[in-house]
Amino acid sequence: MNLWRLYDRHRYTVLAAAAGTLALIGIVWIALDTLIDWQVQEAIKRNAQERAQHWSQNFLETTPSAVTLIQTGEGDMEDINRLEDSFALVNIIRFQLFDQNGKQTFLSNGSLERSYSAEGKPNKNALLAFNTGQPVIEVHHDDNDEQPDSARTVPETYIEAYVPAITASGEKVGTIELYVDATAFEEALEETFQEVSLYLVLGTVLIVLFPVAAFVRRTQQLMHNDKRMLELTRYDQLTGVLNRNSVTQHLKALFIDPDRADGTGVLFVDVDYFKQVNDQYGHACGDVLLKHIASVLKSCIRLKDDVVGRYGGDEFVILCRNITQDEFRLLYDRVMESAKTPCTHEGNTYTPSLSVGAYLSQRGDTEKTALHRADLAVYAAKRGGRNRVVEYSSDLEGTFKEDSAKQSA
Repeated sequence: MNLWRLYDRHRYTVLAAAAGTLALIGIVWIALDTLIDWQVQEAIKRNAQERAQHWSQNFLETTPSAVTLIQTGEGDMEDINRLEDSFALVNIIRFQLFDQNGKQTFLSNGSLERSYSAEGKPNKNALLAFNTGQPVIEVHHDDNDEQPDSARTVPETYIEAYVPAITASGEKVGTIELYVDATAFEEALEETFQEVSLYLVLGTVLIVLFPVAAFVRRTQQLMHNDKRMLELTRYDQLTGVLNRNSVTQHLKALFIDPDRADGTGVLFVDVDYFKQVNDQYGHACGDVLLKHIASVLKSCIRLKDDVVGRYGGDEFVILCRNITQDEFRLLYDRVMESAKTPCTHEGNTYTPSLSVGAYLSQRGDTEKTALHRADLAVYAAKRGGRNRVVEYSSDLEGTFKEDSAKQSA
């Protein structure tokens, strides 16, 4: 009888221990689920914010009528159609524009059936984003599972992102509200969580934190990959500086108002004898040389106001905002001096030289005018013996025409 009681006591102890363990795992599971859900929502917000800020910056830099469209709602329909055609690239559903007072000035064609500017009332979130200069992000979920995906007008998960509209000169002109479809990104995160949850089933309380770490790392990888995809559209993959498309966009932003375009420096940089380097040392050495030149140019610029871009095979461009003539000359002197640093590859040492065309813009210039004149100047530098800087002057126009006529003859 006592043995049965002892057996029962041990059985009850085991059951109690098992129940306690299950209860502990359940508590940890609930806490972990809550933590992961919070992590998912934060990741969605950060992802949407990056997309919204990238799209808004691109909108302000490449759309000539952007400021007028934000402030008055009036703009070029071709610009608007081009913007709406770009939605699919970054999962944008539609956008709204608000002026400095938070009142809606423009609403693009979209599928969402919500509007927060009825009767011309100020939008609180738009006003908050404008006043603070910080994005305002809201996550929305449509949990209507009975509705088929083909019939949905609202995505399962979408983000309302209010981004302050700030021009290249630093002026706040209003607020841009973007609706970002986050459904696919959320599904990717949830799929990752399902993989992580297998560890919880097989694990114990002692290793509960390991799946959490795996999930956080996987989330960071997804975020990194998404950010990497955005960067691929902006940067040259060999040298790490801006690519030609980004240089063109930045140049358009600097010259969006010809009446205020003076004081912008354009350096057109050509690597001398680059073909000979490729022929003599190989293309791998040529790639090393281009990386070396890009590093030299980045080390010479003013960090806040200047940008470096690769414009062609062996051509680079430096764009300098709000620069004086003296500062401009000091900058290109630094470039020419730093370019004397030897470049080494597989035991071969080569000291590069640069031909540089310099142009400091004047009021009334356009981006095409500025780039053309810097290009004429670099042509004159190469024609004059290379390894030198030539500042643009009006007589270069005639020289170029004379050389063109001789070549035609």
